[in-house]
Amino acid sequence: MAKKPKEMAMDTALARRLDIEDEPLTNEEQRKLCFDMFNKFWEDAASRGIEFDVVGTMSISAALFALVRKHGQDTSAEFVDDLAKSIRNGEFNFQDRKN
Repeated sequence: MAKKPKEMAMDTALARRLDIEDEPLTNEEQRKLCFDMFNKFWEDAASRGIEFDVVGTMSISAALFALVRKHGQDTSAEFVDDLAKSIRNGEFNFQDRKN
């Protein structure tokens, strides 16, 4: 999928920001960069024949190990409980967007 000029400009701007140690990335910039990196990883895994469910399960497992390590079991379990509620409420359902 080809990137739009605005997306390419954002990627370039983020790359430049990463070279400047005195200015940390904003939360939004971190999320954008992480999202782009994760998508590249996901595409690479798929191109190597790794199934969607395997990548998804491993991604969730890795995230949970990191959350438990940083925030502890109870806080992480509360987060997962809230996440389960969000899933049940349809917040993660894919919706076709017709542009």
